[in-house]
Amino acid sequence: MTNKRARPRATTVVVLVSLLVITLPMLFDAPSLDYESFAVNGAAPLSASRAEELREHLYAPLEKAPAIPRYEDVVPASDVVDRVRQLQSEVDEDGFNTLDGTRFGEPVLLPRTDSSRVLAVLVSESNDSESAVALRDRLRNGGYEAFISTAKKVVGGQNSTENIVHRVAVGPLLSHTHAQQMQDDLSLAYEVQTRVVEMSQ
Repeated sequence: MTNKRARPRATTVVVLVSLLVITLPMLFDAPSLDYESFAVNGAAPLSASRAEELREHLYAPLEKAPAIPRYEDVVPASDVVDRVRQLQSEVDEDGFNTLDGTRFGEPVLLPRTDSSRVLAVLVSESNDSESAVALRDRLRNGGYEAFISTAKKVVGGQNSTENIVHRVAVGPLLSHTHAQQMQDDLSLAYEVQTRVVEMSQ
C-alpha cells in the first residue's frame, strides 16, 4: 500500500525538478541584443544612410539578369550533330536501316562472297517472331551461338507482319571451311535448308 502512494509522489517530484531545470536558466538569462544600437569594438552604430549604402552594394549584383553564355562558347566543337543527321538519313521511322533493311543494332546478313571475312549460317527465315525465338533458343540449348536478325523484305516498305522477316542464324564464323562444316552439321541435325552468309554490324 505504501509503494502505491509513493509512485505518484515520485513522478510529481521528477516533473517539478525537470521544470525547474528548464525554466531556471531563463530567469537569469541576459536581455537580447538591441541591434539598432549594437556596436563592434567600441564603434558607433551604423547611420541610416550608411546602412542603405551597404544594402544597395550587396543587392546590386542580384538585380542584374545573369548573363547566359552562348552555346558555342561552352560546348566544345564536335561533329555530333552531323553524325545524328547522317544516322537519321540511314534509319527509317521504324528503326530499320534504309540501305539493307536490317533493324538498327542487329547483325546485318548479306550474300556471301569470296572476300567475306565474317560469316554466319542462316538457318531459318520467318514472318513469325515467336517461332524464330523458339528456334534460336533451341539452337542455343544445342550449344550453338544463335541470334536473330530482323529485316524488311522490301527496304523502305511498310512495317507490316508480311514485310518483316526474322532470320535465325549461327555465328560469327571466321573461316569459310568452318562455316561450310557448320552448315552441313546444322542441316543434318535440325533437318533444315541452311546457307552460309556474310555477317557484319
